[in-house]
Amino acid sequence: MHLRAEADNAGKSYRDLEHLFVLANLEFTLLHEFGHALIDDLQLPVFGMEEDAADRIAIIAMLGVRRFEPEQQMIPWLLAVATDWYTEWELRDRLRTGAAYWDNHRLEIQRFHNVVCLVYGSNPEVFDDLMDTRFLPFERAVNCEYEYKQAQRALRWASEQHGYKAGETPDADRVNVSYKTPNNALGKMLLGWVQSSGMVETRARQMATRFRFPRPISIDFENCGSSSDAYWHQPTATITVCYELLGHFLKMAKYPLNNPDRACQIPLVRVYLSERLGCPEEQSKTGEKMDNKTEQEVEQKTGR
Repeated sequence: MHLRAEADNAGKSYRDLEHLFVLANLEFTLLHEFGHALIDDLQLPVFGMEEDAADRIAIIAMLGVRRFEPEQQMIPWLLAVATDWYTEWELRDRLRTGAAYWDNHRLEIQRFHNVVCLVYGSNPEVFDDLMDTRFLPFERAVNCEYEYKQAQRALRWASEQHGYKAGETPDADRVNVSYKTPNNALGKMLLGWVQSSGMVETRARQMATRFRFPRPISIDFENCGSSSDAYWHQPTATITVCYELLGHFLKMAKYPLNNPDRACQIPLVRVYLSERLGCPEEQSKTGEKMDNKTEQEVEQKTGR
């Protein structure tokens, strides 16, 4: 997908790892819901589960808009998305809440591995340290470059078929963003992070000027009570993001900070996040790749 990589600052500065984690996972969620909007409103053909397709659209789009960023900026951003799914699976496993095998979403650990595979496949040289770890067993890694190119080709086709043609003027206002007032202090703080980043408006503008949506689309940030979710509502052409979901991301961000041992054993994580995670110095120098035969995974369902 060729979303234009604009020279903007959306999501490029972050106060700490928690700030980064929330914004990165919001970006993935937003692009995932845009995936549903593309499939519905442009009637894209889908073979397989729509949720899988929406995840692929999100990751390919994230890789596209961030492909010119320095590695020190791009890699922690992408790792934050993978870490959320891994953490949610691990928490589910520890709480023994069981897995919804009947659900139309993949298990969180599967979504984690799918995300990592596409990231690795986008540039195997840069992400070489992911291979043969719990992040990406060798048996999966050998096909990831093919999986990435396949997904990229599909999204490029969608852009060519449903994008603006030469001479046409894109409608940058086709996607609108609105924010309800959060009903608590945490929501207000998180809304401040979102608005100061400018990321949501930037992604909305990029999608609006790349695809010829047949009707206006709204992105609404809402108070949803007990629901920590985000969803696309086809009848009203609305993407809803719950402030409670942002709070959920913040909770998920705290887990690797408090339990960094396994993450610190991943070479790529040590290189880019060692200081923020507080990895032991000796581990940062001598840590080895994990034995992927003893994998114990992570998560907690949010309905995305």
